[in-house]
Amino acid sequence: MIYKSIQGLSDRVSTLCLGTMNFGASLDRESSFQVLDAFLEMGGNFVDTARLYGEPDGVGFGASEKVIGQWMKDRGCRDRVILATKGGHPPLDDMGHGRLDPASLQEDLDNSLKDLAVERIDLYWLHRDDPKLPVEEILYTLNRFIQQGKIKAIGASNWLPQRLEQAGQAARREGLAGFCADQPMWSLARDEDQGDLASKRLVQMDGELYAFHRAGGMACVPFTSQAKGFFSKLDQVGEAGLSAKVRGRYLSQHNLALYQPLKALCAQTGLSVAAGALAYLTNQPFPTFPIAGVSRMAHLADLRQAAEAVLDAAQAGALLKAAGLA
Repeated sequence: MIYKSIQGLSDRVSTLCLGTMNFGASLDRESSFQVLDAFLEMGGNFVDTARLYGEPDGVGFGASEKVIGQWMKDRGCRDRVILATKGGHPPLDDMGHGRLDPASLQEDLDNSLKDLAVERIDLYWLHRDDPKLPVEEILYTLNRFIQQGKIKAIGASNWLPQRLEQAGQAARREGLAGFCADQPMWSLARDEDQGDLASKRLVQMDGELYAFHRAGGMACVPFTSQAKGFFSKLDQVGEAGLSAKVRGRYLSQHNLALYQPLKALCAQTGLSVAAGALAYLTNQPFPTFPIAGVSRMAHLADLRQAAEAVLDAAQAGALLKAAGLA
């Protein structure tokens, strides 16, 4: 496992982050424990969840957090885990309604601490932005949580580069802790369903956001880093075998044109197609920690390959150029 640093956290953060959206939903407690055990055994220590993850029960959200909390308690491994969760998500039936006010964030954070059964969260993400609020107000709320010892560091998910820049300027001006990392949608393949992205208020990596990260060196923790397995499925079953959902989101000339350079990389390195697509992210010029989900234990072999992959400048540059970010 390769480790990198995230400012304000540690210099030993595993380059792959385990995604847990399906914990407490399609993955039951026992299966989730198996995945977490295997990830820890292979050297992974970065685990990402959110209030919304898992199947909501009669009490509300937090199913994924509860599974992770139970696992850490059962294994006695809290000190070996860099724990990240997200709050401040808008109501699911009104995505335009921001929830980054102090009361809403306090509610989400306290519920996360309770369900994770911890006193402090290492990295607390804001799941969405609320452009109606000044960044200073948001940062003051988060810094109060830091001062209370409830969180160690803060990150932004689905924030535009202009707002990230504003937040950095405000933190320096006001003497506040700023965002140490950004969590956008990013994979080698580009999600082409712009209407769906807009309705969910998701921010996908583009040239402007890439330039922001490259210039400032802020850590990036991409979600949907495997593009729903687009390249692996393309390799295994061909274009005709893709599901309707994957076809609608990822089947495009742009993404198909990336398949051959990815295959060339895999031929050079011996990586699987899935591991090669993740290695594209882990070998960026700024610290990048792709969030990788696992639905079957067999998928961990691809994660292990990607976690140890080191690409040379020509290999990394070829994919970056093909993706249109060079």
